[in-house]
Amino acid sequence: MPATKEIALPIIMFKARPITFILTLIQYKFFKIFNKFNLKTKTMEITADEMKKSIEKIYRRLDEVSPVDFDCGKLCGEVCCVYDAEDYRNEELALYLLPGEELMYEDSPDFELYYIDSAEIKYPHSWKGQIYLVKCTNPPKCDRSIRPIQCRTFPLIPHLDKKGEFHLIFDESEFPYKCPIVHDHIKLNDDFVKTTYEIWMMLIANPLVYDLVDMDS
Repeated sequence: MPATKEIALPIIMFKARPITFILTLIQYKFFKIFNKFNLKTKTMEITADEMKKSIEKIYRRLDEVSPVDFDCGKLCGEVCCVYDAEDYRNEELALYLLPGEELMYEDSPDFELYYIDSAEIKYPHSWKGQIYLVKCTNPPKCDRSIRPIQCRTFPLIPHLDKKGEFHLIFDESEFPYKCPIVHDHIKLNDDFVKTTYEIWMMLIANPLVYDLVDMDS
């Protein structure tokens, strides 16, 4: 278990507002890990080593693509990594992790791992115990090789419509800053969109992730 510390609320939590960016269904493959969820106990029947290897596989797949063909951080001064305005001085700017991602930060000097008890935050009832978050200790100079999934797939986020159909949408959350890609509707690379779709389709095979996406949609 990684060394962590509990963090008190408030904490910034960004939620999605659906827009009409819908992708066509494509073929995808499930990783074996997400077939090991026990519906009765709401736990993953898998070792920490197996979980970590599966997360690493996802990271490597997402490393093969990029939302655009240039460094988008140059458009905004890497604001999503370094934002720290006066109105938010007393709040933590951190990313919520998906199940198993906390294992990636056990020995990292670049990230601090936090947790919040699931009873203290509005999360699906299927999530029990600790919910992990991670924060870069020296933004933007962090180890990009282990940046979280939700960072890797931004500015796209998963969405389930009223019929339960899965889509990707632009993340138009009410951020305390402006993302040029979203604001200016910059076209995303097709391979990034395709891979992001495949990864999230695989991820929601885990009922915990599905419940979270459903709640946020």
